[in-house]
Amino acid sequence: MIGILVELLISWILLRLLEKQNLTAIGIELSSQRLKYIGVGLLLPIFYYSILFMVLSYVGKNPYYLSNNYTLANFLEAAWYVFKSVAFETLIFQGALLYLLIKHFGTTKAILISAILFGIYHWFSWNLFGQLSAMIITFLTTGIMGYVWALAFDKSKSIYLPFALHLGSNFTSMVLFSKDKNIGQQLFIQTYTADPYSPGTIISILLLLCYYIGFPLLLFLYLKKIHYSIEMDKNFTTTN
Repeated sequence: MIGILVELLISWILLRLLEKQNLTAIGIELSSQRLKYIGVGLLLPIFYYSILFMVLSYVGKNPYYLSNNYTLANFLEAAWYVFKSVAFETLIFQGALLYLLIKHFGTTKAILISAILFGIYHWFSWNLFGQLSAMIITFLTTGIMGYVWALAFDKSKSIYLPFALHLGSNFTSMVLFSKDKNIGQQLFIQTYTADPYSPGTIISILLLLCYYIGFPLLLFLYLKKIHYSIEMDKNFTTTN
């Protein structure tokens, strides 16, 4: 949590020194639009990945079951861990730095730079150096998501949408479906360590595309419909 507070302070200093702005430049003030972004941003990945993981378990004949020893304390601890890690990454890659990059290099270059940095960052956070294939795959997959998170910031003019989308994604995979070794088994656990059944090549490819490409494509379609309105935010602030 201290790290997040330090990030906020550094963000404020950078915005103040370079653009004579404060944290409102990254859209931290709540509004009716931003509350909607938070809601959609959380629910969209939860629904998508929940359906996807259930389909994958069905196809692989590896059903999920509810962890018998799982407690509310376990859930809250895991959720808090995910919240902090997502907030930390969002403030670095979809916050003040991205805002400044957009101002100085334009939207297209800024989003691409943010995505590249996001992919490289995961080499360090996942300690992948020396594992060439893992580094390439990680760079591509996390880079794609980093691009989408950055695009979400630009379209919504707020840090809340990329944060909510990222949080919903990680919460679903890590807390609901136990897909992260760092926090161990959580709410739902698969019966077998490895799927006992492997579908045909075509089905496997389709499922891989859904896993790595499907959600980013869905977000692109959603983000194309976003039209941020400052006036709506002003009206919300005035009436509240």
